[in-house]
Amino acid sequence: MTTETQRARASKSRPLDKTWLPWGGTPSSRDLFCWYGIWLVFAYSFAMWPLKPWLIGTNPVLLEAMTGAQSAMTAAGAFARVGEAPLALVVAAGIFGMMKFAWVFWLAGRLWGENLLRLLAGSAQKGGTKRRLGLLTRNTPARRWIIGAAVVLEKVPMVPGPLVFASAGWVGMGLPAFLLLNLIGAAAWTGLFTGLGYAIGQPAVDIAETISQQAVWVSLAVIIGSLVVQTALSRFRAARRRA
Repeated sequence: MTTETQRARASKSRPLDKTWLPWGGTPSSRDLFCWYGIWLVFAYSFAMWPLKPWLIGTNPVLLEAMTGAQSAMTAAGAFARVGEAPLALVVAAGIFGMMKFAWVFWLAGRLWGENLLRLLAGSAQKGGTKRRLGLLTRNTPARRWIIGAAVVLEKVPMVPGPLVFASAGWVGMGLPAFLLLNLIGAAAWTGLFTGLGYAIGQPAVDIAETISQQAVWVSLAVIIGSLVVQTALSRFRAARRRA
């Protein structure tokens, strides 16, 4: 049985009855595992924001493993340049940090397909969001190649990682192929930003240590800024719905 046939049968047997869920009917254990896993990933990512200023100047290698952040990779590369961290460990931590949660969205895309893609893309599918979603869901022979390239280029601005990873699972990309493409992209980006930090050296270390010294105020600014942005976005969306 082909993947498309399986998906078609699943969609017929489990029609959506709640717009905010990617499945219909009674959820299976795999549905619940993926659903709570996705929310845990989002909660984890949000919880890491206040920690970044504390760790970037004290343990950037741990920070890049925990977050996969480009700033942490740059700082870790600079620490490697001055002999504060092994370069191989810096690269390995960056790759791990970028890849560690990608499989959750791949598995979710495998389970829920286009339902999940539309949920991740949001309800306001206009302009750029609608075009990107159409590119990922359009049934063309080139779609697999487009999604494969997007998995590698996931850190490029305007390429939303969760949406791309879920698309890879939906089109039937196997887990080994997905992880290989994700590894290629993670290694390339880690090498780029680690190399940048290594080239800068001590000045980047000084900046990172200064940020950590002011971590309390930077963390508070991050938290307050996040709340302000979220509030503004919520009001903007509410105004668009009323318009």
